[in-house]
Amino acid sequence: MIRKGSAALAAALVLIVAVLLVVALLRDPLELPVVAHLGAASVRIAAVQGAIAVLVPPLLVAVVAGLHATGRLDRSAAVWASGAASPIALFLVARLNGLVDAMALVLVYASAAGGVLLRSLHRPGGRPAALRWWAVLGIVPWGVVAFTQIGAGLAGTEPSAGVRVLTLVVLAAGIAEFVLAYRRRDRPGVATTDLAAAALPGVLLAVLALALVR
Repeated sequence: MIRKGSAALAAALVLIVAVLLVVALLRDPLELPVVAHLGAASVRIAAVQGAIAVLVPPLLVAVVAGLHATGRLDRSAAVWASGAASPIALFLVARLNGLVDAMALVLVYASAAGGVLLRSLHRPGGRPAALRWWAVLGIVPWGVVAFTQIGAGLAGTEPSAGVRVLTLVVLAAGIAEFVLAYRRRDRPGVATTDLAAAALPGVLLAVLALALVR
């Protein structure tokens, strides 16, 4: 049996990503270099194409919603898979805020991913310790982003107003996702609203990055 809500969400997210892809292709490239500090040398090891990369989180949740609509994911798998978009979004938020060091970016991703894995361990009716540790571990990358913003401001190279707005909006969406997940912690299954909440930070990141970041 097809879950119509999840199917509709998947279709809506695919449509949003398609529209944003057209916007991304029409606008100026948003290249985000990543460097590795090796002793006294800084080596550029990659360049993230930001205008395309920001489409990955909502597209990932669209795939998860499509699989959920067909009943191919159990509760734990759906929670883990939909949450997998969060570390990517946080990686991109950190990079947009001026964090360029590859090792620091990997740790931002790893901390966010660890929180998602903890969240997937929670079982309805059980103690919410896993969700609380998800919050504790998940706030660490945001602390790194805040430190990067403060440090850049002191150095006179603070991120643009658009990036600061984007950061606050994505953070607020992430908090809303946590609150919803915590309040629904004892309900069986994963609802369409849960998947929509998981998609919201990525959608807002993509829209604001393409609209506000140059």
